[in-house]
Amino acid sequence: MSLEEHLATSGLAGRVATPVGACVENAHRLVAGDPDCTFGLSDWRRATVDDVIAALFDCGVDLETGAEDPSALPWVDPAVAAGAVERQRRILAEVACSRGRVLLGTGHAFALLPHYAAIARALAEAGCEVLRPLDAARDRFSLPDGRSGSVRYFDGVGSLIVHGNLLHSHRPDYMEAMLEAIGGPAGVDGVVGDHGYAGAAIEAGIPTVSIADVNDPALPLAQWRGRSDGVLVVDDGLAAPAYEPLTAAVLAF
Repeated sequence: MSLEEHLATSGLAGRVATPVGACVENAHRLVAGDPDCTFGLSDWRRATVDDVIAALFDCGVDLETGAEDPSALPWVDPAVAAGAVERQRRILAEVACSRGRVLLGTGHAFALLPHYAAIARALAEAGCEVLRPLDAARDRFSLPDGRSGSVRYFDGVGSLIVHGNLLHSHRPDYMEAMLEAIGGPAGVDGVVGDHGYAGAAIEAGIPTVSIADVNDPALPLAQWRGRSDGVLVVDDGLAAPAYEPLTAAVLAF
């Protein structure tokens, strides 16, 4: 089975599970500056909802079929998604060839950690330095609910930990702090991740390979504005084995 076929049949692309209404709602939240939707990117400040929809369409996402029915499911063009995977492969190949310094982080560890961990291992084997800033800093972050969080690394991939639990997060704070700890953007040659981890890196001007869901439009908007070319839009919440062919494709360098 080809990658494009797998993307379509697995639910990563094709008819995906997030309703059109949720995508449109988050487009409005993004242009309103909701920090859970901006991912640390500033593009929302001069964007309209139509811009966001256009950016999603540029990444292969068709919301028009559900324009009259918010419960309808959007379509992600598997060919566009496969093309994005190929761009990610080329970016990672360049980083591997240069033996650069890389930083990986995820706010969706429950689904994507094995994918990113495989990338971290492959880059390390190619001679890259996989950075782990703040790994020894306990309770570094104060969360809005009063809990304290720390960045911890699993196979080289940073994620937020609270009371021993991996936390789902959209915020850029953790990547921003990780970058500060290594002396700023000049201390890293490439970032791999999602949500605020990817958003903060793109905002800092770092070459970034990222995954975005159809209802997380900040990264597609940044790419539409020419600030990244490594955004892949697929369902980011499936069971981890669904991503294995995608992982194999991006690591074919």
